[in-house]
Amino acid sequence: MAANRYNVNMCEGPLFGKIVRFMLPLAATYLLQHLFHFADILVIGRFASHESMAAIGTTGDLNALMLNMIWGVSVGANVVVAQCYGAGDRKALTHAVHSALALAFLFGTLVFVLGMIFARAMLRGIDVPEGVIDRATLYWRICFCGTPFMLIYNYSSSVLRALGDTRRPLCLLTIAGIANVALNLVFVIFFRMDVAGVALATALSQLMSGILVLRIMVRSTGAERIMPRHIGFYWPQVKRMLYIGIPAGLQGACFSISNVIMQQAINSIGAYAMAGNIASCQLEGLMYVIIIAVYQTAMSFSGQNYGAKCYDRVRRSVLICLGVICSITAVGGWLCLAFGRELLWFIKPDNLVVEQGLERLRFTMSTYFLLGAMDVFTGGLRGIGRSISPLVVMLLGACVYRIIWIQTVFPDYRSLGSLLLSYPISWFLVSAVNGALFFIVLKRLIDRGVTAVPAAGAAK
Repeated sequence: MAANRYNVNMCEGPLFGKIVRFMLPLAATYLLQHLFHFADILVIGRFASHESMAAIGTTGDLNALMLNMIWGVSVGANVVVAQCYGAGDRKALTHAVHSALALAFLFGTLVFVLGMIFARAMLRGIDVPEGVIDRATLYWRICFCGTPFMLIYNYSSSVLRALGDTRRPLCLLTIAGIANVALNLVFVIFFRMDVAGVALATALSQLMSGILVLRIMVRSTGAERIMPRHIGFYWPQVKRMLYIGIPAGLQGACFSISNVIMQQAINSIGAYAMAGNIASCQLEGLMYVIIIAVYQTAMSFSGQNYGAKCYDRVRRSVLICLGVICSITAVGGWLCLAFGRELLWFIKPDNLVVEQGLERLRFTMSTYFLLGAMDVFTGGLRGIGRSISPLVVMLLGACVYRIIWIQTVFPDYRSLGSLLLSYPISWFLVSAVNGALFFIVLKRLIDRGVTAVPAAGAAK
């Protein structure tokens, strides 16, 4: 199947250079997405109170919990599109692309309605303090206005990445990211809109990114072309997306549930702990965008090569991604620890907030390579169509384990550090098990010469 000049052919040629070429624009794209939220925190941290900063930070895990299932289905869309493209099935590919966009429209509308209705009730459910909850509710409800367009961008970008195109999503998000930062400064500094200003800036930038990506796909003549009259649910492709995506979403939800419970425990420590935690999360997020980029790279390369039955390239792709992410997180983690105090002070110039943030960094940044390894093996498994086993491992190794930790260890050692110790332990457990599963499944495919399962809707 012919590719346009933006796409990367993952099934032929040397792997390392193609992986880097694919990963770097993707990492920059996720960095800009993180900067949407980071800009909110930075502007509020510099020009408003620590209660306003806590209000924005406390919505993060709940927001992820609401969206993880939907993001998981976008993972399913990525895998199905990649497998159809690798197998050369043009009809199934066209149906998959249009189904992905239909799902984005559906889920975006659903989240908007539910979020507007239940935002305050959910914040009360995690014990957000009275001095914070009004601002948190206002911020979150305004952000929900941009959620449909955010999902359109995310699903469309998943399609483009599955075809090997990471450059155009980066260009679009660069435009939206610059607009977000500029609007943040205008709304907060000049109009003194506080949390409402940063929320409005985020929603408007998401609107811009959604419209821009739709414009590209409608005008395209390549495999990613969208024809509005053909947008709908093509059930063979939708079922395959849901089969892969729902377990992926549940896995993300497992992390979010444990993080929400963590956030509830942090909320009980006080507003300074909440603010310090969210400040350090912004620094971790700068590292995590690289992990997510390598995860997506491992998944896309595995998906295309699995569709083309190039199983040895699947294994080599994942090993290269593993080496890349472990190297980057080791160096980045050391730099973050070395300059953590200065970076946290830049976000929020408050000694109590900085000290709480430093405590989190000491537990996470020294072991972040474990999180990278965990996500690479998970991406490899998903790329070859295995989505149930990572879900089970994540459920036990992250969600259940962390809940037990909070119920047993935290009551006796009531501090931020005692909570955070559970993170590296759970990362190690999940990465070890998922790594073993990946190599076992792939060895069976290579040794037995098993024919790849045809992509949904493919000709047999």
